[in-house]
Amino acid sequence: MTLHRFFISAPVPDGGGVVPLSAEDVHHLKDVLRLGQGDEIIVVAAGEAVRVRLAHVGETVEGAPVGVVPGGASFGVTLVQGLAKGEKMDAVVRQATEIGVSRIVPLASERSVVRLDERRAAARLERWRRIATEAAKQSQRAGVPEIAPVSNIEGLPGELGGARMFVCWEDAEDAPGIDAAITDAALDPATPVAVVVGPEGGFTAEEVREMVGRGAVTVSLGSTVLRTETAGVVAAALAIHARGGLGGRGE
Repeated sequence: MTLHRFFISAPVPDGGGVVPLSAEDVHHLKDVLRLGQGDEIIVVAAGEAVRVRLAHVGETVEGAPVGVVPGGASFGVTLVQGLAKGEKMDAVVRQATEIGVSRIVPLASERSVVRLDERRAAARLERWRRIATEAAKQSQRAGVPEIAPVSNIEGLPGELGGARMFVCWEDAEDAPGIDAAITDAALDPATPVAVVVGPEGGFTAEEVREMVGRGAVTVSLGSTVLRTETAGVVAAALAIHARGGLGGRGE
């Protein structure tokens, strides 16, 4: 039986004590899941997953650690996703979290159909972070990927730090696939990578030139043109596989 998973801000003391759950999680555990004394849950704090046996469930929840749960590897892949319409972005965040990305950076670009003012961007960010948390619980991850604030192409180098950028562009001639490009780059395992996917209308040639001028490599996702919400998840999955995840050489 799969145990229910909760993300907490601080670990449970080795000898037992209060499990620092949010009020929402306490309600869910007590009134929805109807868990009680003797039941077990998994709590995740600072990337470590621990099995906890409950001793008391009331206004607060108390329990004691009974074992460490092996965590999944991190493959250092960031998905930079062009802003997509409606619920498409929600789906990208959910599915990218499930397959194991480390970060998601929403990207506003010239052909983005979605335009977010400061208030709407903040509301969307809160929503995406909530979706990522739920997806991390469902997929039994040992951490929630960071969802960065909406960025733009000029701000990407600073947002990505030292990550090597691979830009998916359907107009790139003779561009390698993501797997080949990452392999050819001969990156140190500690070097993060970022796959960049455009919005519904794709990137302009000028935008791609700007990213390439900042060290990015253009890559291909094959002969078919994918929807942006499909391309983002496929690109991230290929990058994770190239780095040993999703049944790749590292698993």
